[in-house]
Amino acid sequence: MAHVLEPPGLGIRFPSRDAMESGFTPVLADHLAWLSAHGEPVPPDASYRIAEEVEVAGDFESGDDAGFYGPDTLPVTRNEIERYLRIGSWAHRELLELVDPLPEELLERRESPSVRSIREILLHVAQAELWYMTRILDDPTDSGLPAVISQAHGWVKGHSARPLDCLRVSWEAFQEFARSLPPGWEGRVTVPGWYASIPEKWSARKMLRRAIEHCREHTRNIRRLLMSWEINGPRPPDDSPPGRRNQA
Repeated sequence: MAHVLEPPGLGIRFPSRDAMESGFTPVLADHLAWLSAHGEPVPPDASYRIAEEVEVAGDFESGDDAGFYGPDTLPVTRNEIERYLRIGSWAHRELLELVDPLPEELLERRESPSVRSIREILLHVAQAELWYMTRILDDPTDSGLPAVISQAHGWVKGHSARPLDCLRVSWEAFQEFARSLPPGWEGRVTVPGWYASIPEKWSARKMLRRAIEHCREHTRNIRRLLMSWEINGPRPPDDSPPGRRNQA
């Protein structure tokens, strides 16, 4: 797994380190071009170096450790929060525009029994964003979840037949939550044990970047599904089973 923490929004799997080293530059170039097309300042080229490397638990599937890096410990400023949310909104708009015209048959179609349908992918993204917010909370066992999270969770749970609306509701809640962080939460590091199967470090900055990375990751997944159904071609290699090393 490789992450670009700055400019944020790219977290991508490769089947091996060799595949990453040979295939990462064009993926990074696409990421920078996407940001530039939305007016975000980007580096002039797609050259890169591995700045940090960590071992993580799991195989980069749902609920597995997505890595925690030095920059994730830095307190996020209010201006940076707005930047993350701006980039995240572009990512969500792109995903919604991709799936909104799709007929019900394609939303429900499965490539195989072990692969999510597009409907399930959309619900997964919405639910993950609600989960990301809980990663930086104090233990909610006694006091419960903040209203912005509990209300959005209840709405999504009750409207799973409307996955696009679920995604809109979760993203609106995410933005409200991020803009209302209590004082001192901008840089604190948590290792939440609630709603989690493995210990994993989190911070507000990681919460923000992961929301963008995850949305864009599944936009790529849906594009690959649609392409494979139309031309019956192979998937790009970064969708193959990943290794266990997580890089930034």
